[in-house]
Amino acid sequence: PYRNRESHLKLFLDIMHPFLKKQELDYTIFVINQHGDEEFNKGVLLNVGYIEAMKLYSFDCFIFHDVDLFPEDLRNLYKCGGRPRHL
Repeated sequence: PYRNRESHLKLFLDIMHPFLKKQELDYTIFVINQHGDEEFNKGVLLNVGYIEAMKLYSFDCFIFHDVDLFPEDLRNLYKCGGRPRHL
């Protein structure tokens, strides 16, 4: 999720696409944005993102990510296991 951070989003995508390709992952990135001036509600955005993504395809793995955090090590594998985990 992001709000009014277009420069962070561009940098995030520039970093994440090559990172995920190096891990040889089949992935889709969804960007969920909250419009309006209401208080930012990350939880609602994550729920809406999940619901909207599942309308398009029956995904079996979800990784939620802030646009201002970037992976630094390819050993941080972006894939789902049997249990939830925090990257």
